[in-house]
Amino acid sequence: MGKGKRIVLLGSTGSIGRQTLDVIERLNRAGRKVEIAALGAGRNVGLLCEQIESVRPKAVSVARREDRDVIARRYPKLRVLHGEEGLVELASLEVDLVVNALVGAIGLPPTLAALERGRTVALANKESLVIGGDLVKRTIENNKGKLIPIDSEHSALLQGLSAGRHEEVKRLIITASGGPFLNTTLEGLERVSPDDALKHPKWRMGRRITIDSATMVNKGFEVIEAHHLFDISYDRIDVIIHPDSIVHSMVEFVDGSIIAQLAAHDMRIPIQYAITYPERLETDLPRLDLSDRLNLEFLPLDEKRFPAFSTVIAAGRAGGTATAAINAADEVLVRRFLAGEIPFTAIPEGLSSTLKSWENDAPFTLDGIRAADSWGRSFAEELFC
Repeated sequence: MGKGKRIVLLGSTGSIGRQTLDVIERLNRAGRKVEIAALGAGRNVGLLCEQIESVRPKAVSVARREDRDVIARRYPKLRVLHGEEGLVELASLEVDLVVNALVGAIGLPPTLAALERGRTVALANKESLVIGGDLVKRTIENNKGKLIPIDSEHSALLQGLSAGRHEEVKRLIITASGGPFLNTTLEGLERVSPDDALKHPKWRMGRRITIDSATMVNKGFEVIEAHHLFDISYDRIDVIIHPDSIVHSMVEFVDGSIIAQLAAHDMRIPIQYAITYPERLETDLPRLDLSDRLNLEFLPLDEKRFPAFSTVIAAGRAGGTATAAINAADEVLVRRFLAGEIPFTAIPEGLSSTLKSWENDAPFTLDGIRAADSWGRSFAEELFC
């Protein structure tokens, strides 16, 4: 990072976006020049305005036209865009790095746009690979773009894979905390509340991803991501429960060696690694205290307790637009659970029904993915009514 970097940050007002800005501020204080060229956000206009005042981007994008008009009046010299088209335009800017921290399917088009122009994308948007993995890979192959994962699990895998050649890898091992209901009885799961489900034991995250961690949907998505990121078959990707979340993931090689990556529970560590990759820079972020008695307990994933995990993996294996339908249905089911409309156990039940009813008749294009997304949302809205 000797000459500094220019960055577009999409999803700036979300959890990962806010932590990314914190990392960039720390890097700049340490004398590493990182410039924010543009910010993309959703509907949190108040926070976005605070970020505009702080980092002085040249352009921003928001979800709604009316919010665009408000910001444009407030900052007449700022280029202000809106909607999917705005995000795609920001992702297409000539910068060193596009950080995609958007939440949801809206993140796929800007990922493709950046990669089409040969940009490097630091990716925290799961949906880009979950619903559009093959499209993303094809775009990289045709345009020489690059993906760097931000998620702690995939960052750990990226680091572990550097210990050997691709053909020497036996399997990838993704760890999962087990979420808040690891020890809840199966009968008790029917009665858990949204507040219960939002109490993740280790990580502070957005509401949807926290619920997805409780159902293990998130871990299924991470398997799909790893499959596409590292070109490893589903049969060679395993998930194990590691309640203390000290080991973020592991790579097993053919000689029996297992390379594990350990770090404190702080997403800013993999965020900084993605921004400075392939360099590692000094940081004052939290460190593991190895003088403590670290608990390295590992447990098998109980698919009876987490049936949604199996459904997500089945969708990944099915290919096509199945994952787009499942992702859309999950978003709706999570929202309905948080609103008190359905019980927690209806989320895996609804996902299973979605996959059983999905028909692989949409072309695997951006329009086909959008059609499957729309169908999945409509299907999930009508369930349990």
